[in-house]
Amino acid sequence: MKWIAKLIVLSVFLLPLVLIFTLTLIVEEEPLLQKRADMTPERIARAKRVFEQNDPRRLSAGSIAQARLDQEDLDLAINYFANQFIDGVAGLKIDPGRAIIESTLKLPTNPWYRFLNVKVELKETDKLPQIDHMMLGKLWIPGVLATSLIKKYLPLVQPVVNWQTLYDMITNVKFKQGLMIVTYQWQTNIPATFSGALLPTQDQSRIETYQRRLAELMQTGSNSLNLVTLLQPLFQLATERSVNGEAVAENRALILVLAFYVNQKKLNKLIPASKIWPHPSWRIVTLNDRDDFPKHYLISAMLAAYAGTPLADAVGVFKEIEDSHGGSGFSFNDIAADRAGTRMGELAVENERRAKITQRLLANATESDIMPKTVDLPEFMPEAEFKRRFGGIEGKSYRIMMDEIERRVAALQINLKN
Repeated sequence: MKWIAKLIVLSVFLLPLVLIFTLTLIVEEEPLLQKRADMTPERIARAKRVFEQNDPRRLSAGSIAQARLDQEDLDLAINYFANQFIDGVAGLKIDPGRAIIESTLKLPTNPWYRFLNVKVELKETDKLPQIDHMMLGKLWIPGVLATSLIKKYLPLVQPVVNWQTLYDMITNVKFKQGLMIVTYQWQTNIPATFSGALLPTQDQSRIETYQRRLAELMQTGSNSLNLVTLLQPLFQLATERSVNGEAVAENRALILVLAFYVNQKKLNKLIPASKIWPHPSWRIVTLNDRDDFPKHYLISAMLAAYAGTPLADAVGVFKEIEDSHGGSGFSFNDIAADRAGTRMGELAVENERRAKITQRLLANATESDIMPKTVDLPEFMPEAEFKRRFGGIEGKSYRIMMDEIERRVAALQINLKN
């Protein structure tokens, strides 16, 4: 029995040493990756083309299809979602027969090092790829153990996704040089199955609350109304619900409801259960006496609240570039509405304290508090005129105009700190 007692004593002393040694292998002083996702207008245009080429909604249930996805597009997508879900950086490299995913996560302050670097190497099989091995810092983990760890912890990153449904849908993945070819069997219930990935049940409940309140507000009144007449009562409700609640989550739900309403889009494509919710009557909503500004403003606010400011900025510029190719033309006043909306969405979710301040400001806001002057800004410029006058989005005159818009947005009352 003495040897058991000695083993227990030895274990008590050795276990902390083993843990410390393991930590020194896993955490590191330098990041493996540093560059965050850069969502430029050009990349958004490319992503749009890729989706249009591979849009599965045109397929019938049970159809077999292939999607050919370039390394550059996948690398950007992986990096962007790493930014959003784990506040990290990620990248992807595809070689014939295998792919390598790398990621860096900045750690909270600790006595050791500042970064967790992860590297996962996938190898091609006859069906789905398998993990060949994974590196946590300098610690090498065999594929079988890595697979078990990922299956256990992936649901914690995105707990409402039915990952098994995704695995069952994909029948084969091939890695070529800089290219991934995915063969899948489409089912028409897939979008509904994954809608919860974007909006957990608790968030959907909040959205229903604001949808019901909006429906009540739209029961009476004229056919046209100013955006602030919707913001005031809805943010008053958000203020009341946030006394002992989560102001950031309340603001996100409110902004989403308004963005869908002003753009006259039904929520049921995002939340199938909303089909049975009260539906507000459609009205024309204006800002600075224009009905297009609320659309720009709230779409940008929603993107900033849910997806981050860089994406919202890029989407706004991308929209104007698309218009200059044959739509309504490039308009700096639309950009001003985009930037003002982005700022509102950013402040509304910055942190709990800032979220509550924003609620109080918007519950009593006037139009000039949330939207800058735009009547003097150039608009409706075809592509050739835009490039001639402003040198395109790389031109000096363009930057001067954008700086002026930023100055006006920064001067809005919504930026008050208390």
